[in-house]
Amino acid sequence: MGIPTISTAPMSVEDFYAFTDGRPDEERWELIEGEPMMQASPGFFHQVIAANLITALKTRCAGTAGWTVIPGIGVRVSGASLPQPDVMVVPTPARRDHRPGAGLRHAENPLVVFEILSPSTADRDLRWKRNAYTALSSLTHYVVIAQDAIEVAVFARDAGFAERRLRSRDDAIAFADLGVTLSLDEIFRDTGL
Repeated sequence: MGIPTISTAPMSVEDFYAFTDGRPDEERWELIEGEPMMQASPGFFHQVIAANLITALKTRCAGTAGWTVIPGIGVRVSGASLPQPDVMVVPTPARRDHRPGAGLRHAENPLVVFEILSPSTADRDLRWKRNAYTALSSLTHYVVIAQDAIEVAVFARDAGFAERRLRSRDDAIAFADLGVTLSLDEIFRDTGL
């Protein structure tokens, strides 16, 4: 039988899909520079914030804005990196292919990406993911949201992706390209903060 050979080369996005297709559905994985990384299950307030974002954005687009909001799929930033943001805004797909297995598995052209910080991912979200997402020519905003305090970091293309911190429920984020403004009050609704 011998000793099996294990590849030490970085995993490609295609290899990653083959790997995750064999994993249980409840596991969440992302690919960072060729390394698959299992994500911790999100907590209650993390999910409340994600639901608030999705609800507020869905209400505003109502399917006619040329964009849609979606959670739970990755963003292909390279051939060896497929991070999975908590929520993102993408252009509405031109058509839907109804063949089995023909669904979109990742986005390559997100307009806005939202990450809700968790202790285990905070450094990666603020450093590596910020650099990876802001290198995408389609991206207009990268938004990082705390879940334990009213605090949001906004990185906008029109400001050279310089960091802007918001800390009041009265503050708002204007997404001019989407024609949408979101208040921190909407983002943090029902969190007890």
